[in-house]
Amino acid sequence: MQIEHECPQCGAPVVLDEADTLLSCTFCKTRLFMQPGDYFRYTILPRDPFLEDVYYVPYWRFKGMHFLCKTSGVESGLVDRTILAVDSPGLPQSLGLRVQSLKLKFAKPGESTHFLKPTAAFDPSQTLAKNTVEYSLVKTTEARIIRTSEEDWDIVPDERLEMHEERIYHEVFIADTLSLIYAPFYVRDNKVHDGVTDDVLGATAATFTGADTVDGDWPVNFLPTLCPNCGWDTISGRDSRIVFCTKCDRSWHVTENGLISFGFSRMASGTKDSTSTTYVPFWKISVTMTGTRLDSYADFIRFTNIPRALLPAFEDKPFFFWLPAFKTNPPAFLRIARQFTIASPEGADTVLPHTDIVPVNVPLDDAFSGSKTLAADLTLRKKLFLPTLPDVSIRIKEASLVLVPFIGNNQELTQPDTNFSLFKNAIRLGQNI
Repeated sequence: MQIEHECPQCGAPVVLDEADTLLSCTFCKTRLFMQPGDYFRYTILPRDPFLEDVYYVPYWRFKGMHFLCKTSGVESGLVDRTILAVDSPGLPQSLGLRVQSLKLKFAKPGESTHFLKPTAAFDPSQTLAKNTVEYSLVKTTEARIIRTSEEDWDIVPDERLEMHEERIYHEVFIADTLSLIYAPFYVRDNKVHDGVTDDVLGATAATFTGADTVDGDWPVNFLPTLCPNCGWDTISGRDSRIVFCTKCDRSWHVTENGLISFGFSRMASGTKDSTSTTYVPFWKISVTMTGTRLDSYADFIRFTNIPRALLPAFEDKPFFFWLPAFKTNPPAFLRIARQFTIASPEGADTVLPHTDIVPVNVPLDDAFSGSKTLAADLTLRKKLFLPTLPDVSIRIKEASLVLVPFIGNNQELTQPDTNFSLFKNAIRLGQNI
C-alpha cells in the first residue's frame, strides 16, 4: 500500500509505504521520523474528487505476522484484515483488497469532507482464530492380511474414517500494526454510493447525515533523524525502531518524545569487516518460564530433547532465546530464531560496525511475545508441552540487542561462525509487513 504525503519542509510530494515511519524528501533531502501518537489515519481517494459532500467511513486495519500453536504443531502466516469501525447496516464490513491496491493519503480536513467518528473500538479478538477446537473426519488407510486359501495369504488395503481433534493452545501476533482507513462514500438522490466504484449500497442517507463526525485534523509529529549526542546523520531504515550513529558509535531508540539512548553489542567473529559484510540485528533474551528451568544451555537441551551431547560446560553456559529484530516472512522468522537459539553464539563487544546494518524494525516487546511459540517449536516433546501452553507464563530476565556479522553474495547472507545462511529476499519481503 502506497501513501502520498507532502514534505513538511518544502511541500514536495513524497510517496511512502504503510509501514514507513521515516519521511525522506528527494527534493530538499529532509529526513524526519513521523510519530502519530496513537496510530496513523489514511484516506482512500474517491474516483471523482468533485463529488457531492464526501463522507469518510472508518475501518480498522490490522496486519502482522501470525503464529498458532496447535495439536499438529506450530502454524504461521500473515494476517491483514479491515474491520468496519461504525455500526451502520448496509455498509461493507471489510475493504477487501482496496488497501493493498489503491493509493492512500494521510487523513486531513478539506472542503465538503466529513469524517465519521469511530463508534466501535478495535477488538483484538476479531483477528483471532474463530474456533479453538475443530473436529474433522480423516480417512486412514491400513494394510490388512487375509487368508485366501489354506496355503495362501493376501494383503488388502483397509480404509476407515477417524475423528481428528485440532486444538489451539496458543496464538500470537508479532510486528503487528494498527491503523485507521477512511473509505469515501457520498449521497446522491437520497441513495448511498461507494466513492470508489459508484455502486449503490443498501445503507440509508441518514447513516451519514445524522452521524457524529470529527474534524479530521490529526497531528503527526516530525522528529529529526540527527544524533542527539553529536548532530550527525543516523543510519536508519524507513521503519527503524533503533537507529545508529557512526560518528560517535551510539544507538538510539526512536520514540514519540525523541531519540533515547539505547545499548547494543556486536557479536565477536573471526571474520573481518569488509564491503561484503552486513550486520543483522537479533534480540538476545534470557527468560524465566513457569514449569521449566531455562537458566543454562544444559537446561535447554533437557527441555527440548534436541540431539545434542550434554557436555559438562553447558551447565555453566547461560541460555538465551535469539529472536530476529528485523521483519521477515513468518516461516523464515521462526526458522531463523530456532537455528540461532540452538547455535547459541558467544562473545561480544560494543564497537559499532561501519558497514551495512539491517534496520531494527521489530521492537523488543514484539519479539519477546514470540518466545513461547519458539519454545513450542523447539521442543521435540510437543505432545507433552503444547497442552500446557495456556498455563505457561514467560518473563524477561535480561535482554540485549546484538548485531551479528554476515557475509553477503548476490543471493544470500552467510554467518560463517554458526554455519547459518538466509536469503536476502527474506529481509526484502519483510519490508512489506
